[in-house]
Amino acid sequence: MGEVVLVQMSGLPGAGKTTVARELVRCRRLVAIDRDVVLSAMLESGGVVGEETLAFARVASYEVVKAMADDVLGQGLGAIIDSPCFYDELLVAGQALAAKHGVPYCYIECATEDIGLLDVRLRSRPALRSQRLSVDTPPVDLAADGQRNGFELFADSVANMTRPDTYLRLDTTQPLDACVEQALSFLDRATA
Repeated sequence: MGEVVLVQMSGLPGAGKTTVARELVRCRRLVAIDRDVVLSAMLESGGVVGEETLAFARVASYEVVKAMADDVLGQGLGAIIDSPCFYDELLVAGQALAAKHGVPYCYIECATEDIGLLDVRLRSRPALRSQRLSVDTPPVDLAADGQRNGFELFADSVANMTRPDTYLRLDTTQPLDACVEQALSFLDRATA
């Protein structure tokens, strides 16, 4: 229990990734690295954000998160990468970091099929600059997708989520305590 591990959080905005990650930090020697914090800080530091700046910041934020996770693991601490993990490259990068440091890789997907619940959560949280304000309201620096509404985008994202062969899918409609208990059990099995 409590060995060094790399946890890659996954899930749609509002699914509970950050909430679960923060609870795991309280229970284990883990450092959570939230991609939204990194991206929002980058956007805030640049003043006016155009398409080129936004594109650069989005890519660079993932590189910063990976570098931070690499550094944390190099210090002998476990790391949580808190990001939706929509792209194969992120999944591969997380697995490569775990292999580089010789630590277990654990992928936890926070999920709910209830997009209406995700919308309620998004509307009720204090949003960072890089975060959606609701299912249908993108972050302030992004124009709305003119072809599909947010509910369609979220449904498509659920269907196309990148996942490894072995992972934990947390139904985040459950109470937080139950989700954390399941996640801790998953981490304990991985580090045993």
